[in-house]
Amino acid sequence: MHIRPDPLVLQVNLNHSARAQDLLCQTMAEWEIDVAVVAEPYFVPPRGNWAGDQISTVAIVASAAGPSLVVKERGAGYIMAGWGEFTLVGVYFSPNLALARFEAFLETLERAVRRAAPTPVLLAGDLNAKSAAWGSPVANSRGPMLVDWAAALGLCVLNRGQTHTCVRRNGGSIVDVTFATPSLAARVSGWEVLEDADEGLHNAAREDIHHGPGGGIPPMGTHPPGL
Repeated sequence: MHIRPDPLVLQVNLNHSARAQDLLCQTMAEWEIDVAVVAEPYFVPPRGNWAGDQISTVAIVASAAGPSLVVKERGAGYIMAGWGEFTLVGVYFSPNLALARFEAFLETLERAVRRAAPTPVLLAGDLNAKSAAWGSPVANSRGPMLVDWAAALGLCVLNRGQTHTCVRRNGGSIVDVTFATPSLAARVSGWEVLEDADEGLHNAAREDIHHGPGGGIPPMGTHPPGL
């Protein structure tokens, strides 16, 4: 099986909702989504086209019409899988864990991403980090750490705009982020937040990967102006 010339990628946090997971599967079929990164899934099927981390907090799901996922490694809070010519990394880190544990998690994740070289890498998920680098009007202590981490790896931020990815009654936040290696970032266009989430859930983000460079959105880079 082969990846379409311009595959569609979706990322979303399902907040452990069975209804949201059913909707994800339906959406992937209707929109012909090729692969999705899913934070906080309701359930990670042990077989088929799903691949999850060690503690079922994040997963990658691929369309049955495309290539299979080839798991490269998994840990607590991350899953890395080969998918055609790309390496996909899904991530999730709880907002309730200490900053020191977040720093240790990033160190583990850095080693994993470096092991994927020279394959183009797309890393996506919810790390509960806030920074202007991905459009958040406010920052938290994790934000600068994640920005520096991405810079050390030479990753580009793909997020565009300031639409909330997490919807709350008293507002929202932008905690779902997408990074890519420069060669892959140059092929991505159409990164957008799809505003259809219910209260307490996360909006999905969708991006297109083009067969060649010049997808239409230049990579933002790891540091926005002023940082």
